[in-house]
Amino acid sequence: MIETSFVIAAFNEEKTIENTLLALKANNEKQSEIIVVDDGSSDGTKEIAEKHADKVVSYPTNRGKGYAIQQGWKEARGTYIVCLDADLEESASEAFSLLQPIQNGEVDMTISIINPGKKSGMGVVKRRVQSIVYKKTGVKLEAPLSGQRAFHRKWLPVLLTKTYHGFGVETQMTIDLLKAGATCLEIPTTMKHREMGRDVKGFYHRLKQWVDIERQLRGVQS
Repeated sequence: MIETSFVIAAFNEEKTIENTLLALKANNEKQSEIIVVDDGSSDGTKEIAEKHADKVVSYPTNRGKGYAIQQGWKEARGTYIVCLDADLEESASEAFSLLQPIQNGEVDMTISIINPGKKSGMGVVKRRVQSIVYKKTGVKLEAPLSGQRAFHRKWLPVLLTKTYHGFGVETQMTIDLLKAGATCLEIPTTMKHREMGRDVKGFYHRLKQWVDIERQLRGVQS
């Protein structure tokens, strides 16, 4: 019996994914599985994942994070599902702290709060999403964009009937689960992943994130 499924969507993460997977394996329980979804990577992400993950789902073209995460959910056999970014490296070991409140029956979903680094942006996208989530659900969250989250598999029917677009997946799945009645707890952690600074690459990433979120919300407005 599989108790926990760790689902990691990865696109061109050959520099970070091995340390992420090794950190999970070092702390992993026997009744867990690690699923990596290679989202059309053009580097060695798939080959590295195949060395360490229990299952690797791969397809030839990049479909975006939302699609990739859903493919991982479809493969997950665990009672509890933990979604993680591929670039957490050694800090991925903290993923286990997200599980206990759900296992104890205290809440249905947990979200990791990661402190912003020195290179973080101005928080425009984050504030926008906080406002949207509150408007739609009445719940105030500190980290609605966090990719580090866990939930009970009983909520999969809610998530698998939706279509998620790219970086809009965290925003929309948060709204979907809260509106369906799920309870949520945010947990401070010291997880770290690659920071997008205030350079051209960082601003492009945040612009794409913003576009994906707006596209997601336009597509599912009631």
